[in-house]
Amino acid sequence: MDKRLVLLLPLTFGIAFFLGMESGGFQLVLLQVAKEFALDPVLMGGVVTSQFIAIFLGPLLFGWISDRIGKKIVLAFSMVFYIVGCFGAFLSPTILFFSCSLFSLGLGYSVCECIGSSLLSDSFPGKESSYLNFMQSGFSLGAVLSPLVFSRLINAGLANWRTVFLCAGLGYVLLYPLLILYRNEKANETGVNHQKAAMPSAPEQSIFSRFFIVLFFSIMICVAVEVGAAFFADSLFVTEFGNNYLGAYAISGFWLSMAVSRFAFSRIKMKPETMVMAGFLMICLALIISLPLKNPNISLAVFFFLGFASGPIWPVIIGIGATFNPKRSGTNTSILYASGGLGGVIMPVLIGLAAEYYGFYSGFWLLAVISASGFLIMWLGTRKHGESGKLKG
Repeated sequence: MDKRLVLLLPLTFGIAFFLGMESGGFQLVLLQVAKEFALDPVLMGGVVTSQFIAIFLGPLLFGWISDRIGKKIVLAFSMVFYIVGCFGAFLSPTILFFSCSLFSLGLGYSVCECIGSSLLSDSFPGKESSYLNFMQSGFSLGAVLSPLVFSRLINAGLANWRTVFLCAGLGYVLLYPLLILYRNEKANETGVNHQKAAMPSAPEQSIFSRFFIVLFFSIMICVAVEVGAAFFADSLFVTEFGNNYLGAYAISGFWLSMAVSRFAFSRIKMKPETMVMAGFLMICLALIISLPLKNPNISLAVFFFLGFASGPIWPVIIGIGATFNPKRSGTNTSILYASGGLGGVIMPVLIGLAAEYYGFYSGFWLLAVISASGFLIMWLGTRKHGESGKLKG
């Protein structure tokens, strides 16, 4: 194996792992943050949105730059944004300071994940989905361990909600030497030629084509569902059932089952669009069947299932987007990441409003509707003109 890839694999895995640690940990402690700063459900959604606004803007601002000045340089700056945001969140004296820190954190979060994914796609032409799944398994592992570990530490009085952000920031500090040692991000020419051969026909390579627009809205819905389910899991179990532990299990179970499904689906030969449609449909049906029951144990099981159903959607869409045009992999991937960030901006606000006026369960009914729309967009987008099966992931 090329020596530079020996550094790239642990670097991208570590990047994803500590992003998962922050994400899973933040989902766990959101209610504690709200209590310390006296936030109602609407403001809770607004705090989450501050991070996802940055996640939306980051790839749009820096994705195209990475194709011109180099992905390593952009990654180096974005890791600094993430570290500063994590340490700022740890030290925050006010909700305004905390929200600004989340913005910096979110900016680094999105660009690090976007550029890391693009680097893997460039370096492993023809095997993008496998290596993106490898990277995302790091995210899932961090998101699984974080709620379990920090819930124990917090309940034992050994840590508080701020510790989540401190550990995530320190993790990136430890990763920085790997980035400094990493050299030459250029993909193998044979691989680039292989990618070009696998590209759709020339008219479909525009980001304004129906093909790319379907991907844009599909990943927006995917992230909206993930954020809506994971960020309000703990609040659901505490508010509706008065249980401080099931929320942590639900968040960890969500990400654990997602890791399992990503591993499984990366080895199953299935049309990419079929994987995406199946995921959205399973999410919708699971919520419709379980929500009327309002049972804590059933709700816990549903979070496991939601993670499994969500698993293949994100890496499949990003894998397609990264190979859409190899010369602009950073630009194309950044657009899809920005779309996902937009989904993360919208959903917490909607769930917060629904929870404020109709209870937390109403927010999860919204997720069922959003998932159904994701299924319809992918189904109509690949069927209307008889092009189903052309999405190569």
